[in-house]
Order: sequence, then C-alpha cells, then structure tokens
Amino acid sequence: MKRRLIFICTTLLIFTSTSVTNISAATDTTNHRDEKRAVKFFNKIKNFNYKLNQQLAQKTKSAINKFKANSQSVEEKSDNLKIYWSTFINKINYLKNDQLEIYVTKEFKSLTHKKRAQIVDSVQRLALSHLEDFKAVTPYRSKTGLAASIFCDGDYLGRSLFLDNSNFKWND
Repeated sequence: MKRRLIFICTTLLIFTSTSVTNISAATDTTNHRDEKRAVKFFNKIKNFNYKLNQQLAQKTKSAINKFKANSQSVEEKSDNLKIYWSTFINKINYLKNDQLEIYVTKEFKSLTHKKRAQIVDSVQRLALSHLEDFKAVTPYRSKTGLAASIFCDGDYLGRSLFLDNSNFKWND
C-alpha cells in the first residue's frame, strides 16, 4: 500500500512537472497578396475619381467663363444644359461596384425632374468616357449608363432606378 501510494505520488509529480501545454502559435490567416491587390485597386479608384473631378472642374470653369461673358440670367443657364450642366455638380465619386455618387448644388433642387435627369445623364457620360481608360466597359453598360445616387448638402436627393439607370426616383 505504501509502495502504491509512493508510486501514485511520483507519477503525479512527474506528470505535473513535465506536462506539455499545447500552445499553438497564432497563424496569420490574411493573404498579403490579396491585401496588396485590394490596396492597389482602391488607389486606382482614388486616382480615377481625382481625374474625373479635375475634368469636371475644367468643364465648370469654362462654363462659368462663358456664362459671365454672355451675362445670362440663371433661367437661361438652366435652359441651356448642354453647356452649363457642370455648374450644377459639386463632386462625383465612382464606387467599386460601378455606381456613381453625385453631389449637386442647391440650384439643382429648383430644376424640373426632366432637367435633373439630363444633368445626371451628362455626368454618367462623362464618367463612362473616362472609365474606358480605367477598365473595360461593355456596350450594354455604355448604353444604359451607371447607377447613380444623388446628394445635395448631405441629404439624399434621389437615385437611378434599379434596372433602368436612365430613369430616376426623386425624394422631394
């Protein structure tokens, strides 16, 4: 009995002193190649948005100069949207899922829905013309345009319809 007790005690002593705890090293599950590819893609989108907004600023500047030279009224400006459409746009953001965020001026709210649609169509065409340099654009996408969400002073103003990007739903 004494031997058995000594045997159990030594076994427990040996077991507790030499027990190996399984510590698994934390494995890095991120794929750095995918992460680098994503960062590279987002940098491309950032550069694309910068170039797109630069082009918009140039169009706006030339339209404002033409407007001042002709000294027209604001009503005439809204009547001739082929020239002055860019003056109603503050900023354009292209998103990775082929959508546009369009930020407009307060004057945009006073326009009719038809004129608003013409302006957004012009923005879509501008974005599509630059998008061909960024990535391939299908003929269907060129024909239908990009999905767009329109914002004015931080408020959601409207969006293009789900399967018809040339028609819009306005929230006013």
